[in-house]
Amino acid sequence: MKMQCKSCNTELPKHAKVCPRCGALVGKKSGNLKVIAIIGLVIAFIGGLLPFVQNSSDISDAYSFMNIDAPVMWYLFMIAIIAAIILLVLKKDMFSIIPTAISAVIFVISLVAVNFRGYYGRNKYDIYSLTNLLSSGNGSDDAKYVLGLGVYVLIVGYILAIAGCFIDIMKYFKKDLGVDSRYLSNSINKSVWKTMYYYRGFYIMFLPVLIMIILFNYWPMAGCRYAFTKYVIAGPYYVGLKHFVQMFTNDLYFWTAFRNTLILSIIKLILNTGAAVIISLLLNEIVSLGFKKTVQTIVYLPHFMSWVVVASVFKMILDPNVTGVVNSLLLKANMINEPIYFLGDSKYWRGTFYVMNVWKDTGWGTILFLATLSGISPDLYEAAQIDGANRWKRLIYITLPALANTIITVFILNLAKVMNLFESVFVTMNNAVLDVAEVLQTYVYRKTFSSGNSDYGYTTAVGLFKSFVGMILVLSCNYASKKVRGRGIV
Repeated sequence: MKMQCKSCNTELPKHAKVCPRCGALVGKKSGNLKVIAIIGLVIAFIGGLLPFVQNSSDISDAYSFMNIDAPVMWYLFMIAIIAAIILLVLKKDMFSIIPTAISAVIFVISLVAVNFRGYYGRNKYDIYSLTNLLSSGNGSDDAKYVLGLGVYVLIVGYILAIAGCFIDIMKYFKKDLGVDSRYLSNSINKSVWKTMYYYRGFYIMFLPVLIMIILFNYWPMAGCRYAFTKYVIAGPYYVGLKHFVQMFTNDLYFWTAFRNTLILSIIKLILNTGAAVIISLLLNEIVSLGFKKTVQTIVYLPHFMSWVVVASVFKMILDPNVTGVVNSLLLKANMINEPIYFLGDSKYWRGTFYVMNVWKDTGWGTILFLATLSGISPDLYEAAQIDGANRWKRLIYITLPALANTIITVFILNLAKVMNLFESVFVTMNNAVLDVAEVLQTYVYRKTFSSGNSDYGYTTAVGLFKSFVGMILVLSCNYASKKVRGRGIV
C-alpha cells in the first residue's frame, strides 16, 4: 500500500523519512489546520445571518445582510464562503484565499457602503447608512444603536480561517528536496482536474443528480435566512434574534414540543433497534429455511404500509366502543370496568405509539442485522462449541460483538432522524393528547397552517433550531463511537 504525505498528499517513496515536496516528516501528525479553517468559515457564514447593527434596547430593531439596499450581496457572500470551504476540502489551500478575501470585501462593503432599510408600518421604508445609525440613533434621541453580534462573529470566523488556512499554505514555499521522480508514480500525484477529466464519463453521468441535489436540497437551505426576519410576502424585514429570544424565553408550547420530540424519538429508537436485534437473533436460530423466510416476510411486511393505513388499523383495534377488539377482550376478562381510549388519553397514548412503531418498523431493521449474522464465519461457532462454550456464551462472545458495528451504525444513522418525527405522530394525535404528543414538526405545522396569523419567520427559526439539535446529536454519537470502537461513520 502506497504511503502519502499527511501535509500535502504527495506519494512517498518507500522508506522515506521526509516528504519530497513539502519537507514534512513522515509519520508526524500535520495537525488540524484545514479543519480549523473550515470551522472558521462556517462561523463566518453564521455571522452573516446575525445583526450587524442593532438597537441596544429593542432586539427587533436590527440590520444585517437581509435588509440592505442590495440583498444580492448576501448571496454573493454565501457563494464565496461555500467556494472557500469546497477548495479547502479539495486541499487547494492557496486558491481558497481568493473566495475568502472576496467574502470579507463583500462584508465590509455591505456594512459601510450600502444603506440599510428599516421597516416601520407595512409600507414605509426609511433609509439609513451605518454612520447615521451609530451617530444619530435612527433620528431619535432615545434610540441607541451599537455594532451587532454578527460583526464580532464574522471577525472571529475570519481569524480562525486565517490561522487554519493561511498558515498552512506556507508548505508551498518550502524547498523541494529533489527526490528522483522515478520513485514516484502518477497514481496519487495527479491533480484533481486531471483526475476529473480522466473520469469525465462518470462525472457527466452524475451531473443531472448533482443538479437536482443542489436545486432541491441545498438551494432551499438559503431559506434559513427567514429565521431572522418578520416574514411578509411583499418584503420580509430583518428582526435579528427576536424569534430565538421569544422561542427560548416566552414560548412554553415550544419547550413542550421539544421535550416530547426527544422523549418519543429516543425511546422509539431504542425500542425499535432492540426489538430488531432480538428478532434477528431468534430468526437466525431457526433451522427450517422456508419457515424462517415466511416469518421474516410477515415481520417486515408492515414497513410497506403507510402511516395513514397503520393509524386507521390501530384505531379500529383500539376503538373504545364495542367494536374495538382490545377493549372487548379486556372487558370480557374483567380486567377493566370501562373501555380505555388508548389514542385519546394522555396516560396511554405514548405506550400505544411505541407499540405501533415497533410493529411497523422493527421488521425492516431485522434485514440489516440478519445480513450481518449471515456473514459470521461458522468456524467461530464450531471452535467455541469444541471449547465447551454453550449457546449463551456463543451469543455473548461471538454474535453480539459481530453485531456491535452494525448496531452502532444503524443507531447513528437513525439518530439523524430523531428531530424529524412527524407523520407517525400527526396521524395518531388529537387535541386531547397535545401535552404528550405535540412534537416540533407538528408544532411548526400547526403554527404555520392552522392559525389565522401565521408567522413563517418564527416557524423557520424553530426548524433551524431543530436541525442544529439534530446535528449535535449525530456528532455526539459519532464521537462516542470513535471513543468506544476507535472509529465513527462521519
